[in-house]
Amino acid sequence: MKLNVLATALLGSMLTFNSVAAEMSKTEQANIEKIVHQYLVSHPEILIEMSNALRAKQETQQADTDKNLLQQHANQIFKQADDPVTGNPQGTLTVVEFVDYNCGYCKRSALLIQELLKKDKEIRYIYKEFPILSDTSVYASKAALAVNALEPAKYEAFHNALMAHPGALKSNDDVMNVAKKQGLDWSKIVAKINDPAIDKKIATNHAIAQTLNITGTPAFIIGDQLLRGAPQSLEMLEESIKQARSK
Repeated sequence: MKLNVLATALLGSMLTFNSVAAEMSKTEQANIEKIVHQYLVSHPEILIEMSNALRAKQETQQADTDKNLLQQHANQIFKQADDPVTGNPQGTLTVVEFVDYNCGYCKRSALLIQELLKKDKEIRYIYKEFPILSDTSVYASKAALAVNALEPAKYEAFHNALMAHPGALKSNDDVMNVAKKQGLDWSKIVAKINDPAIDKKIATNHAIAQTLNITGTPAFIIGDQLLRGAPQSLEMLEESIKQARSK
């Protein structure tokens, strides 16, 4: 306890040092600097405490910024009729995920999402196609959006099949082969891929991601939380959902 009090006092002294430095002699300044240096060397744990406190403050500030952004852009995030929706369309909680089919973390998260939606029947799940890794990522996202536009009920199975593809989708033929294995009419999908509305949708998703400071995949919106990066476990995901429902 005494250490914390001393650390606080020391930090306060450091923050106000510049304002009083002009009134001190060079000798006095040197003596204070020496004392501060010696104390920090003797108690390096203070630097760790300061670093942890700074990180916690930054995380809180980021969470507040995210919450405000989600409120400001709620219509674009949660209420777009052309977004692929899985789970329960009438669910009491909406989860949004930004995905890229060539993202290894997205592939691992996909398995957790499938488990989650089997267990929790009150989740409305929205996918934001957000291809950022390669041209084939873009093509796969266009194909997925085409399937959603043509036969929304078949989107989820196609999405999961693309995610289950071993390794990266290296060519457009890889995407075609996944679609055909799902029994989808590839000629209709190709025709829809060329619809300007598909390009516009992907551009819109990129714009939303930029607004929300999302630069990688996966990224999740759960209630008023924006989670950047993949959950480590189903339990972690469920805890975020529990927190969102408690608010």
